[in-house]
Amino acid sequence: LLERLAPIERAVYVLREAFSHRHAEIAEILDISVSASQQHAHRARSRVRVARNVHTADRAAARRIAEAFVDAAASGRTERLVALLTDDTTAVFDGLGLTEHLLSYTVPEQIAAVVRAAFRPTPAKRRLAGGRPAIHADMVNGLPAVLATLGDKVVGLAVLETRGDKIASVVSIADTDRLGRLTERWRRVEHADPLIESW
Repeated sequence: LLERLAPIERAVYVLREAFSHRHAEIAEILDISVSASQQHAHRARSRVRVARNVHTADRAAARRIAEAFVDAAASGRTERLVALLTDDTTAVFDGLGLTEHLLSYTVPEQIAAVVRAAFRPTPAKRRLAGGRPAIHADMVNGLPAVLATLGDKVVGLAVLETRGDKIASVVSIADTDRLGRLTERWRRVEHADPLIESW
């Protein structure tokens, strides 16, 4: 869906919708005016909404996509992840909320390496998460997603935009301050069994 947006609209949309930046912050990051940020965000939301009506995945398909992504990421084999990605895949990561700037990648091999490293459990990552999260398949804004949860709290998210049977973009958030609304929704709905019970 995001590939239908102009580059500036895509950047504003990701910063606003995925990372909850205020328009003043987006304007500073992208060197545009606040009103331009608001206009780009409005146009991007409208275009994404129209495209989603056509391309929204159903829950079974979303789970299959999320399962394939998690299986490949947990395998430790970069080539398995690369095989799931389109040649022009893009990815944005928030660096676990530890970096000042968003991390952006456009090379499938780089994206696969970063995802594989992120899925490798370590004591430090578990301490940062507050324990051993469960990994779930879900849908977020009509797109397949992978959620990491501890009890009733979402501690990590990867949203997967697809094109055909491949992943065209990954947006990953692990800063719990940005996951508050998703945690509220998570607490209100029933969940399928996790893909990984204790990461």
